Amino acid sequence: MKLFPLSPLAAAALCVVLAACGGGSNSPGTSSSTSSPPPVTSTASPPVSPWPGFTVSGTVAGLSGGETLTLLDNGSDSLTLTGNGAFTFAALVPANIKAGYGVTVGSVSPTIYCSINNGSGSVTANVTNVAVICAPATYSVTTFAGSLASGATDGTGSAALFNGPAAVTADATGNVYVADSNNNTIRKITPAGVVTTLAGSATAGSTNGTGAAASFNGPFGVAVDASGNVYVTDSNNNEIRKITPAGVVTTLAGSGAAGSADGTGAAASFSNPNGVAVDASGNVYVADSGNNKIRKITPTGVVTTLAGAGAAGSADGSGAAASFSFPGGVALDGAGNLYVADTSNNEIRKITPAGVVTTLAGSAASGSTDSTGPAASFNGPFGVSVDASSNIYVADSNNNVIRKITPAGVVTTLAGSTKSGSANGIGGAVSFNDPLGVAVDTSGNLYAADIANNEIRKLTPPAP
Repeated sequence: MKLFPLSPLAAAALCVVLAACGGGSNSPGTSSSTSSPPPVTSTASPPVSPWPGFTVSGTVAGLSGGETLTLLDNGSDSLTLTGNGAFTFAALVPANIKAGYGVTVGSVSPTIYCSINNGSGSVTANVTNVAVICAPATYSVTTFAGSLASGATDGTGSAALFNGPAAVTADATGNVYVADSNNNTIRKITPAGVVTTLAGSATAGSTNGTGAAASFNGPFGVAVDASGNVYVTDSNNNEIRKITPAGVVTTLAGSGAAGSADGTGAAASFSNPNGVAVDASGNVYVADSGNNKIRKITPTGVVTTLAGAGAAGSADGSGAAASFSFPGGVALDGAGNLYVADTSNNEIRKITPAGVVTTLAGSAASGSTDSTGPAASFNGPFGVSVDASSNIYVADSNNNVIRKITPAGVVTTLAGSTKSGSANGIGGAVSFNDPLGVAVDTSGNLYAADIANNEIRKLTPPAP
């Protein structure tokens, strides 16, 4: 019989068994001179995981006394911070090809808003560069008009009802106009929150006329000029409509059929136009989303293509050398520069009056990072608005937040969290549900078309 040597651990175990069975030196049938084997001490190493773990750490700045921030890694490992400085999550992240890390804000004191840089990625070594930046929440968010219920009721504040409000704009006296998309109407809200219907009815159509005698089909963009005329992208009709302050509706351009032809009035064609803006000379600019182009319409209805090749892309350049991917909203600054929420590219683009296109902020990768230029990230930005100082405000739709971009391209988050909801308050305590439109009035108040909540929200800046 072939004998196999025993390992030290097996030999020790056998000795224990023999002793229990009477096989020791004093057992009957054995020689008293036979000595017991020496005790065996195990030196075996503990089992080693095939996937060693790495730590996730970083720094937090901007917290002040009494504020609390809870961070999550991969949605589970929780870390509560009450001061600035370094932090490290307790749980290790396995270093295998499927693992990664993802640091998010779990909860935060309502007086601040916190954003995260370098918050996610794969793990091949200890992660040390997660940067959490907190700042005071400056805007107070309230519900200006509407409620969570859908409807078409005129009234004041929450007594008024909307159905899919998609866009907002504000005139010089503080009136707010709403493209109430699913109701096929254009609504007006006074500074006191009194809602009336300016034009359109629940029945979809493309009829010109006054007030309820006019009809729209899925209006998705609104802009107002200095005389109080309202311009509407009548998206499903592929037309651009004009409404006088008295509610008289006419068609400025578009044939009704989808197309991309330049021309005058009905000889021009659009495809699913969304955003609209108007300059001081009465020229109208349209995000022709289905054509991936930005179009310009003179006061007499002459339509030309300002920028965009037609094919989806993200190239900077002049005129047709530039490309967009389903541009959503447009807004003008005082110098005539046009800003575009390039929705499917997750970017904010800038177009000079000469048609030169550059990327102001964002990159093709979706995210919610506050930073500068391409280091910042968006997720389906749709609405844009510009104030007198050329700051740009963005309805970052899929992130459920309202963002601000300085003229130098510095992006910050003003209100909201990535979780959908309808909570009022300040900073990260606020929640939106797919905000599409945003507008700024002459006092610096912001208005958001919170489409899935059927509400118009107001963001009030702090008193100076």
